[in-house]
Amino acid sequence: MKNKYIDFRGGIMKHDENFKKIIIAILTLVVAISVAFAPPLPGLNDKSMKMIGIIILAVVYWATECVPMPITGLMIMLLLIVFGVLNFSKAYSYVADKVIALMLAGEVLSVVLSKHGVDRYISLKILGFTGESVERVMLGIMLSTAFISMWIPNTAAAAIMAPIAVGILTLFGAEKGKSNLGKAMMIGVAYAASTGGLGTPVGTPPNPITISYVEKSSGIRIGFATWMMWGVPLALILTLLAWFILVIIYKPETKNISETRRIIEAELSKIGGLKGERLKAFLFFLIAAVLWISDPISSRFIPDWTYVVSIMMIIVVALPRIGVLTWNDISKGVDWGILFLFGGGLALGGGLIESGLANTISSIVSRYLSGYPPIVMILGIGLISSLSIVAFCSITATASFSVPVAIAVAKGLNIHPAVAAISAGIASTFAFLLPANTPPNAIAYSYGYFKNYEMAKAGIILIFVSLLVSLVFSVYIVPYVLGISINYLTP
Repeated sequence: MKNKYIDFRGGIMKHDENFKKIIIAILTLVVAISVAFAPPLPGLNDKSMKMIGIIILAVVYWATECVPMPITGLMIMLLLIVFGVLNFSKAYSYVADKVIALMLAGEVLSVVLSKHGVDRYISLKILGFTGESVERVMLGIMLSTAFISMWIPNTAAAAIMAPIAVGILTLFGAEKGKSNLGKAMMIGVAYAASTGGLGTPVGTPPNPITISYVEKSSGIRIGFATWMMWGVPLALILTLLAWFILVIIYKPETKNISETRRIIEAELSKIGGLKGERLKAFLFFLIAAVLWISDPISSRFIPDWTYVVSIMMIIVVALPRIGVLTWNDISKGVDWGILFLFGGGLALGGGLIESGLANTISSIVSRYLSGYPPIVMILGIGLISSLSIVAFCSITATASFSVPVAIAVAKGLNIHPAVAAISAGIASTFAFLLPANTPPNAIAYSYGYFKNYEMAKAGIILIFVSLLVSLVFSVYIVPYVLGISINYLTP
């Protein structure tokens, strides 16, 4: 009877939760339509009002997930068409944007690594070099998370590394909600999954979104290796800073964990060596990485080399006898919904530009930033982008909104649009504040080692520190790599 009662209560609770989501979805849609067809506010036109309505729907739907996030992406495209902001061909063309090929290849590569345990094997090997110092073990956990997050979705990176971190914490006897080591290590996994994603174009959705808008706004093409020239150092520095901040705020109760190496060796023995299909999968990973990194040379002979390689790798890894995946593996392992989420995000940005709302927002922002040195303007753009994550609760949605707005602001302030876009794109990944901000945070939070405010305590510091570091990269390193004038006055 007890089990039935629990099941019954669980069913009622699930029913109530679904009912709440339906109410939120309907009310938000009514508000969005009402705003869209309301008389234009001063300085706005009909299309701008319709775009505001769509943004309201996108923010609430993405933040509450009252409908699945990919469905929200489709709804954005549908409303852009129905409201007359974009025509059908234009709205749905974003699903076929060439950076979608890059995202899809990253998803497939993630399946390759996870199916054969390569991701876990690499992580454990990195951890093997940390020794038994608690702080070094924590750093090893974070660096491992950051590294694999460069190549697979950050959610998957957190899902792989969180159980390993919990295994070490369990051995130590870290008490949930009380242990400083537990707080620091689990928050560290979440943070490293986000910072590591900055390393490569496939690491996190804001990267390809930024790449797409940079090319459309300035004609500058950013290849795989080009992004890595600033992405990898930035990811490493931010991961180290996150580690340092966490061990200062949540100083571990002990200095050594004597059984760390035994845990790692036990886990490696479960996986087995790098041989057979696992070795083959690892070689495919290396080949993909080398081909992507060769973009600066290869693109001279084959245009859009990064995207060509992406399609090629998807095909090769699934070829019978040659590859390491079946089509069934790909169809089940790839998160196809991200394509609609990604396409909807790009369409949202396209609607912002087409409706003129991006220019309206940029004129307001420019009013407050004009007259300041370029470095202050870039900092302001980054700050707005990083804090927008609180509203959108999705780094994809945040980048989709903030990058096109940043480009419009940059044009109004005579800042190079590529510099502003990259600054906004990088800052939109700074989801360090709350567990709800991004899936890696939620995964780490679900283990119960820290509370909301404990993540926010470290997160607010890391956001501002990260903004200062990314400012240096945006102002000096990115322009140097892209060959942009340092004064940003020549778009």
